[in-house]
Amino acid sequence: MISMVPVAQLFARDVPEFSFPEGMDVLQLVWCPLIHPRDQACAALPKLYWRSEADVLATGVLRDIPTPLEGEYEEEFMPSPCTVFPTPAVEYPNWDLPQELGQILQPRIEELEERFGMEYTRFACALQNKVGGYPAWNQPPDWPVCERGHRMEHLLSITPEEDLDMVMGDLGGIYIFLCRQCPDLPYAHRYDC
Repeated sequence: MISMVPVAQLFARDVPEFSFPEGMDVLQLVWCPLIHPRDQACAALPKLYWRSEADVLATGVLRDIPTPLEGEYEEEFMPSPCTVFPTPAVEYPNWDLPQELGQILQPRIEELEERFGMEYTRFACALQNKVGGYPAWNQPPDWPVCERGHRMEHLLSITPEEDLDMVMGDLGGIYIFLCRQCPDLPYAHRYDC
């Protein structure tokens, strides 16, 4: 059996603008660090857990982070321990602009790209790990739809920094999506590299 690797743990008190399900105040993201060829884009396989902090504390906190045995995982999907400091940011879509608006904004976008010497996505979207906001797609958007036909909302981006050990391909990262319209809160992910 392969150990799931902890990737992110968020407390409701640290992200007050984010809505947690009733009675839950902890969101935990773990994933299997193996590449799953049948999974979309051959990425790590994430799992979400909504929990209550009181329940988490009552069951005890692990002293050691579970790690897979050597050779059982892909190095690029092993996160380095870090601390999260949530900071609000305003973002703008890089792909999903309505066609008419995109045509109107295109000259301004080209002007900004030339002026700052970088592509629009780099200054329109936060390219770090984040809660909510807009997924900074590197490929054309691939918004998941739940089984009931609702387009899911972006929940989390896990986008490693260039200077960290976790690389996950040459660009992008793993985006987690959630359907809040369904009572069981189904989720999906996309690997965008």
